[in-house]
Amino acid sequence: MRRAPRQAAAGDRISLSLPAEPASLALARTAAIGLLHHRAGGAARGAHLASVVTELAGAGLARARTRDRLRVHFDVGTTSVIVTVEIRRPGRWQPAGHFLETRTVNLDQDGVRSRRGTGRR
Repeated sequence: MRRAPRQAAAGDRISLSLPAEPASLALARTAAIGLLHHRAGGAARGAHLASVVTELAGAGLARARTRDRLRVHFDVGTTSVIVTVEIRRPGRWQPAGHFLETRTVNLDQDGVRSRRGTGRR
């Protein structure tokens, strides 16, 4: 069975893996602004996406330890961007330290939907 060819602008996933430190907030924010600028989303929507990323990453960094990794995933669709921020610990899984939160930023309107989760996926 054949699949239809994927459109270049729909369903793309961009991921960042950064050290869990305050300087990573600026990198994640800049990536969010550049993502929508590159996708012709406009400056206002880019700033809105950047504020959502900063809020989620800040909440994750508040729970992070020194060796943890901050992972930011942008799932770009035609009408929305789903932002997922997680904190990963090296080594074995530790339930008290895992952070995972997802928000959807609509590109058509200025709405934001949120889904929060901690623990196992």
